[in-house]
Amino acid sequence: MHLLSGAVNSILGDDCASLNSRRSAHSSGTSPSLHQRVTWSLSSPFYNDAIHLTGVYMFPNEGNLEEFYDTLTAHSNHLCHEPHIYAGDFNAYTAEEIESHITPLDSHALFHRVGDTNPAHSPASPLTTATAPAADFRGRLLLNMLNSIEFIITNGRFPCPSPNHSPYTIFRNPNT
Repeated sequence: MHLLSGAVNSILGDDCASLNSRRSAHSSGTSPSLHQRVTWSLSSPFYNDAIHLTGVYMFPNEGNLEEFYDTLTAHSNHLCHEPHIYAGDFNAYTAEEIESHITPLDSHALFHRVGDTNPAHSPASPLTTATAPAADFRGRLLLNMLNSIEFIITNGRFPCPSPNHSPYTIFRNPNT
C-alpha cells in the first residue's frame, strides 16, 4: 500500500492500494541549478490512463529561468489523452492575466480565474527584455510556457471554498 497525502491523494482518492507510480527527477539543463522538477506517472486499475503529476519548485533568486522553462516544456510530451498536472511553487506573479490560448468559447466553459489584484504582483510585459530572476519575469515565463503547451492556471479558478476550508490562492491586501 502506498501512503499518499495532499494533492496526489486528492486526485486518486483514499483507496490507493493498487497505485503504481514512476518517479523521475531533473534539474535545469547542463549547469547546476536549484530549480527542481519531479514527475510521477500514476496508474491505477481505477483509471483508464496514467495521470502525470509534475511537482515544481522555482528557487526565487536562481537564474537559468528560460532554460528551466524550456526543460518543463520539453517534458510535457505525454499522450494527449493522459492528464498532466503541474503543481508547486513557481514563485511567479501572474495576477489575473488570462492565458492567451484560451478562446472566447473556452472562457465560457471555464470558471473565471481570480488572481492577486495588487498591481505590484502583475507579470512582466510580454515585450520585456528582463533576465533577472524577479517574480514578475518568472510570471511572464510561466504564462509563455502555459500558452505554448495550452495548459491553464487552476488556482483561483474555482468557486470560493466553504468557510471551514482554506483557499488555494492566498490574497494579499493591495498595500503589501
